[in-house]
Parts: sequence; structure tokens; C-alpha cells
Amino acid sequence: MSDGNTESTIDPQVVAIDERAYLGVRLDGHYRLRDAKGQTFTLDRYRGKPLILLFSYYTCDGLCGTINRHLQTLIDGVQRFRPGRDFRVLTISFDKHDTLERIAGFRQRNHLAKRPGWTLAILDNPADIVPLTSSLGVRFFWSYRDRVFVHPNAFIFISPQGRVVRYLYGTLVSPRDVELALIDANWEKISTSGKLLNILAGVCFSYNFKEGRYTVNIPLFAGLGALLLGLVLVTASFVVAKKNLHRREATNG
Repeated sequence: MSDGNTESTIDPQVVAIDERAYLGVRLDGHYRLRDAKGQTFTLDRYRGKPLILLFSYYTCDGLCGTINRHLQTLIDGVQRFRPGRDFRVLTISFDKHDTLERIAGFRQRNHLAKRPGWTLAILDNPADIVPLTSSLGVRFFWSYRDRVFVHPNAFIFISPQGRVVRYLYGTLVSPRDVELALIDANWEKISTSGKLLNILAGVCFSYNFKEGRYTVNIPLFAGLGALLLGLVLVTASFVVAKKNLHRREATNG
């Protein structure tokens, strides 16, 4: 939704994303967008590689710029993947009043002009804003008192096949979280040389919905520890029994 609220009493929980309802949803590739140069394209262009998608508005002089700059820092901290080559980033405005000139100003203020693999865009038809954002669980409201949009600041990870695989929230995310989410998105596309590492990373860390980030999979490690301890005990028992048998045979012989 994008209706205004004259009382400015919006509970932030209202814009919280119901992740379980939208994970696995396929991104509609037919929406048409326009980039900073005025060139039009559809979301189908982003098939084939993981995509980090975020929604902002370009007159925002607060958190939207901060979140986009934070994503730059996170991407710079990712060691295994490179934007443009391994994945792409797309910022889309949900403000129907945003223009190409506003994109240019936002890019300049936030030093986004020379970021490889990163596109800032507006929807070609403003009527598509709510259908697109709603399809991904993103809701926003205009606060008349504060003169700002109330909206979630989420990085949405889209698979090469166009499905939503993860939501991460800007202020809680680390480069490790981004790397693991990209592995989730691109599981079947990672080169063979890194496959085992990716599988281990995907197993050793699980997504914590409450915290909105990846955490060490403690139950898994506890289970593995118990399993390994059991194997050690069984092996040790076998070795001891074998030694005792050899000792008895030597004594009897």
C-alpha cells in the first residue's frame, strides 16, 4: 500500500515483511523499468545471475541513502563474488513522482555512478509500483507529519531463475551474510572448485528469521558433535577389543 496517514501513527510492524509467505515467490519479469540514461528494460533481463533487489525513493536524504551506501560496503567486503560478473544489484524507486533527474541526484549523493553491475531505476508505468512491491511483501506509507515514507529496508535476494530466496535487513547485515545469501541464490551455478565450500557454508549457517540474519547452526554442530563422539567411542571400543583379542591369542598360543 502507499496511502498516506495524516495521524502518523503507523506501527513499524505494519511494514514488516512476512518472509515465509514470500520466500520462493517468482519475480514477474514483465515489469518495464527505466534506468538513469532513460533506457527501458524489463526485469526478465536479470535472469541467469543472482540479483540483490532493494526498494528506495530518490528524494530521501536519510535512511535510503544510508542503506544503499551500506550495501556498497557490504559488497566490497564480499571476497568470493564480484558484482556484474557473479551477481547484479538493482535499486527501484517506489515513489511515483521520482524521475530520471532524481535518479541522477541520488547516484551522485551516494557515489553509485561507477558501481559495476548496479542499476538504479524507476518503473516505466507508475501504476506498476504497488503490484510489484506487493508481490514481494513490501509495503510503504507516506507520513504527512514527518514528510517521509515509512518502508522496510530490505535486501531481497533473487535466484537466477527469478525466485525470492532471502530477505536481509540493512542495519543487521554483514558481508558474510551477503555471501551466504548469494550462495543460497546461486547454489547450482557455483563453479565446481568451490562447490564443497559452498555446501559447507550453507550447512554450517542457517537463516534466523527473528534476527534477520545468518547465524551459526548450533543444533547442527551439536548433532555433528554427538555423531562424531559416537563414532570415536565405537572406533575406540573396536580397537580395544581387537587388542584384547590379540593379547588372549598370544597368551593361549
